[in-house]
Amino acid sequence: MSEEWVHFKIQSSDSSRSTSLASLRNKIRRHETSRAHKIAQELTEKGGQDLVGNLVRAVSETVFAETDSVFRTAYYLAKMNRPFTDHDSLIELQEKNGANMGTSLHSRYSSTKIVEHIAKEMQKKIVHSIVTSSSKLSVLMDEATSISHKSAMIVNLKVSVDGATPEFLFLELVELESQRAKDIEEALLSCLDTAGFTEEWLQKNWVSFVSDGASVMLGKNSGVARVELAVSDAVDEVQAVNHFKVFLEKIHNLYNEEM
Repeated sequence: MSEEWVHFKIQSSDSSRSTSLASLRNKIRRHETSRAHKIAQELTEKGGQDLVGNLVRAVSETVFAETDSVFRTAYYLAKMNRPFTDHDSLIELQEKNGANMGTSLHSRYSSTKIVEHIAKEMQKKIVHSIVTSSSKLSVLMDEATSISHKSAMIVNLKVSVDGATPEFLFLELVELESQRAKDIEEALLSCLDTAGFTEEWLQKNWVSFVSDGASVMLGKNSGVARVELAVSDAVDEVQAVNHFKVFLEKIHNLYNEEM
């Protein structure tokens, strides 16, 4: 840096005005061409370019690209019904082929979590489409046993998505605290609510419920569906129908014997 500017020696001399101005202009020129002034200019220009923000964005784009590649690999495993143990091998293969796969999310455990996340996001989009289009909904439910040997229920839907032909969709595998009808009913309603089907929407669009016919599901007094099997109950409770049923059975038996 020029000595005059560092030590505050910039001042006019006692000579004539023209000489003083020439001296000041020379000192200004020396400062303008100094290394310190050039560095200050560069710092000022860089400060207006948001270098830190650009650097962060560049790093983020690289990380996102790596994560995207890993997510696609995990999705391939789920789509093709491949074991999650293949995940690390596929990552290694892609790296040998020149792909940048990053340094994380390479284990089979990461692959499992990635697929769970993708499934949840896909489910949210499907449910949102169903809700916004007010498609009519059928719920199909069956009992099962989870990996931890707990009672569970499989919840499936039959519904039209985006105006297409109604199809079956798996919604959730719900572990049950007990097999009582009340607990199963609460678990089912909680499952539907968590998925995005509000009670108000269900009242307008839930049209049917299907199960395997177990009493805990369809019992007329305390079953999950809480509906009566109309024909069977009518025959049992209306005596006239019972007499007519006996009459038809006797006619059937008579003609069978003659033949």
